[in-house]
Amino acid sequence: MAQTFTNAVLNNITSVTTVYTVPVSTTAVVVGLMVANDTSTDTVVTVTVTQGAQTVSLIKNGPLPGTSNISVLNNNTRMVLLAGDSIAVTSGQNADVVVSVLQIT
Repeated sequence: MAQTFTNAVLNNITSVTTVYTVPVSTTAVVVGLMVANDTSTDTVVTVTVTQGAQTVSLIKNGPLPGTSNISVLNNNTRMVLLAGDSIAVTSGQNADVVVSVLQIT
């Protein structure tokens, strides 16, 4: 099995945006998920995971002060996603997102 580390990086998110989707025939271990507010205005963020028809919130309307960031996964927390699963982020202001993943094929 091949193992590859990769990052999904998006900036200026202001509406529901899929930031990472697990490729076909791949299992992904999410090892980091950061959301940053790159404006000086406070905002709220929502981070969701979708698996098939099921969508769950990791953070729902979580406060994110201006020029700050939040680590969605912390304390060595990992999240396993299967092929086709996705992570989406919504923000009221320009948010930057980095998802760090170990992909196993």
